[in-house]
Amino acid sequence: MRRAAVAVIIGGYVLWAIGSGPGHQPVIVGASLAAAVTPVAPVTPAKPVTKTVTYGGYAISVPANWPVYDLSRDPRQCVRYDVHAVYLGTPGPDQDCPPHVTGRVDTLVLEGGVAGRAGQQAGDRKGPLRAGQRALATGTIVQDPDLHEMALAMPDAAPQVGATYGTDPGAVARILATVRQATVRQATARPAVAARAGDAIHTARHPVVVGAVNPLWPKNPGPPPAWATAWLSPPGPPATVTPTPKAAPTPKPTGPVVADDPTPAPAPTPSTPPQATPPPSAPNGAMAGFDTCAAPSLPTMKAWRAKYSAIGIYIGGQMMGCGQGNLSATWIQQSEAMGWSLMPTFVGLQAPCDSFSGKINPQHAGAQGTAAANQAIADATGYGLGTGTPVYYDMEGYDHTNSGCRIAVLTFLDAWTRRLEASGYVSGVYSSADAAIIDLQSTTTIAGHPLAEPQAVWFALWDNATNLTGAPYMTSAVWPVASRSKQYAGNRAVTVGGFSLNIDADWVAGRVARG
Repeated sequence: MRRAAVAVIIGGYVLWAIGSGPGHQPVIVGASLAAAVTPVAPVTPAKPVTKTVTYGGYAISVPANWPVYDLSRDPRQCVRYDVHAVYLGTPGPDQDCPPHVTGRVDTLVLEGGVAGRAGQQAGDRKGPLRAGQRALATGTIVQDPDLHEMALAMPDAAPQVGATYGTDPGAVARILATVRQATVRQATARPAVAARAGDAIHTARHPVVVGAVNPLWPKNPGPPPAWATAWLSPPGPPATVTPTPKAAPTPKPTGPVVADDPTPAPAPTPSTPPQATPPPSAPNGAMAGFDTCAAPSLPTMKAWRAKYSAIGIYIGGQMMGCGQGNLSATWIQQSEAMGWSLMPTFVGLQAPCDSFSGKINPQHAGAQGTAAANQAIADATGYGLGTGTPVYYDMEGYDHTNSGCRIAVLTFLDAWTRRLEASGYVSGVYSSADAAIIDLQSTTTIAGHPLAEPQAVWFALWDNATNLTGAPYMTSAVWPVASRSKQYAGNRAVTVGGFSLNIDADWVAGRVARG
C-alpha cells in the first residue's frame, strides 16, 4: 500500500529550520519614503539537529527525530525499511509487521554478536549487506547499489552496523561515518566523509567500497576482522546488468479488515510428515495461502501448516520493505519439508507514475527489467532455489490509464519475463487486477515485438470472493485458472495454533516452488 510522505533528509540529517528574512511588516501611515533602511544581519542556517545513540560500547549520531527501537525490549517490533528509524539488537522470531510493506528510505540497524550485516549469519543472505570481493579495514563503508544498502566494517566483538537508503547513499554514509567508541572522547570532531562524486559504483552483484573510511576511527586499526572473509565472499555468479531505482505503488482494491481468523484455530501439526494429511484447498483445487512482510519463524510455519499450504516470501529487491531475519536457504528447505508451497517474490523498481523512490526509467525500461531478472536469479540461487522455480515480480498498483506509464511497465515486465525464461526460471507477476494484470492481458505487442506474457500471475482483488475468475478485470483468454493465484483479502490479523501474524489471504493455483 502507498506510503505516507516522509521528512526531507539533507546531508543525512533532518533540516528542522532555515533562517529567513523578515516577513510582512505593518503599514506605517505618513512614513517618509527617504527613511534610512537598517540592514538586517544575515541569519546563519541552523545546524542539523542530531542525537547520539549508544549500543554495545559504540556511539553514532542520527537525526534527532528518528525513533529508536530496542528489539530486546520489544522483540515483535517490525524492522521496517520504509520509515526512518534506528533498530538496536536482534528481531524476534515473529515480527509484528503489516502484511505488505514496500519501499526503502534511510534506516539504521545495529546488532551485536552476529557475523555480517544486521540479522545475517555467515552464509545466509538477508540484507544490509551481502557479498563483496575484498577484505575490508575496520571503519570502511561499503555499499550494495542493487539493494540500496550500506554497512560499516566493524571489529569481531563489536556490533554490526548496517543501513538502508532511499535516493541518497551519501546521506547514510555521513551517518555511518560518525560511529565511534562510546568511551573514547573526541578532541575535535572531524567532518564526516561521504562517497565522492567520482567513486565508481560497480554494476556487478557485489557491494563496493565507496571511498569513505570513518574519520573518527582510530588510525592503524589492524587487520580486517575474521568475519569479513565469509561476509565478503561472492554468493554465486554475479549479475551483469546495471540495477536501478524503484517507484511507489498505488493502493490495492480494499477489503474489510478482519480482526481474527473466523474459524477456530486447529492444533499445531504433528511431527509426522505433513504430506500425510491432505493440504487445505480452495475452490477449483487451489491451495489456501497467505503472504506477509517478513518470513515467519519455523515454529510458526509448522503450526500454520494445519490451515495453509502456500506462502509468499520476499527474496530480494531494493524496494523490499521488511527485514528478513528468518529467511535463509535452511528456512526454505525446512519449510518445503513441512509440505509448504512457496511463492518467491522480488520487489524492485515500480511504475514511473508512482511515488516510490525507485522508479522505472521509461528510456531504459527494457534494460532495467533485464537487470531486475538478473538480480532475482542471483537471489533465488543464493537461497537454493534453482531453475524451474517461479519468481513473481511485485509491481504495485499504478494508474494504467497513463499511457506512458503503462508502456514503461510493460516494456520492463517483457524484459523480466524473457530473461527469467531464458535462464530456466518461471516468470510470474504480482499486481493489482486493475493495473499490470489488466495491462498484460490486453496488450499483444510492445517495443515492436510480441509481448512476452508471464507464465503465472498473482492478482490482488480484495473482494473476499474465493474464486480465481478475476471478474470484472480478467478473461480466460491469456491465463487459465491453473496459472492464476489471487490475493482476495488484506490486512488480516490471524492466529493459528497460538501463533499470530498480520497477513494478506490468497488462493493459490499458479506456479509454486516445492521441495
